[in-house]
Amino acid sequence: MTRSRTILRGGVRAARDLLSPPSHTPLNPADPWRLQPGRDPRAALAHGRTQARRFAGVGLLAALTLTALSFLGTLAVLLGIGVASGSDVAGWLLGATLLLSLIVLGWSVRRARRLLRAPTPDTLTLEAAPPDEQDLLRTLRQHERALPAPTLPALLGAVTATRDALRATARTSTLTRDVFDARQAAREDLPRILETYQAAAPQGRDDRELTRQLRLIEDRMARIAREQAEAQRRDQQAGTTYLRDKYTPPQD
Repeated sequence: MTRSRTILRGGVRAARDLLSPPSHTPLNPADPWRLQPGRDPRAALAHGRTQARRFAGVGLLAALTLTALSFLGTLAVLLGIGVASGSDVAGWLLGATLLLSLIVLGWSVRRARRLLRAPTPDTLTLEAAPPDEQDLLRTLRQHERALPAPTLPALLGAVTATRDALRATARTSTLTRDVFDARQAAREDLPRILETYQAAAPQGRDDRELTRQLRLIEDRMARIAREQAEAQRRDQQAGTTYLRDKYTPPQD
């Protein structure tokens, strides 16, 4: 009896896990900006497990739904016979059975949608970033596997420098030249030069020219981040001077 109860509890727990949307932890939450030009075996394994678990959950849900509906359908047929015989109680029970069938069907559809629409690790990583950084991540993920290996360091350098420039100018209330250039690089310049390179015929692609363009963006973005950091340090120093003048007692 004890063993049977333990097995039953384990089965119920496993079924509950399968019917719950999978939760994901990014493989490298501290650095989602790393290059992934090749197929990461860990990512492929995690994705395969997630898909298998998702389909197993949908299959279990379908089996449970069909079992419940078949039982309720049989009950509805028997109650229908009772209604045909003139039983008022059978009529009320038939209505309740049909209502319960609709509830079961609606619950199954909602649960299936949750299982199928559960976010992937990449989706979670994107949703955790500000909008302009989301554009950068999409650009990196879109082009890193298509570009030739010699250009990848320049791509990563331009993307991460643009990210740093966006973060350095995020709290700037006015649209300065630095703010405009950082946003323009993320939204238009980087996607445009990469798409132009991809759209060209193979014999018309110049890897050195692409690398030169990426380095130009990286240098400008790095200068923006550096100048913003220096301005913030000056502001801190000015705050320190203000507090010292305010709170230091005068010397007699």
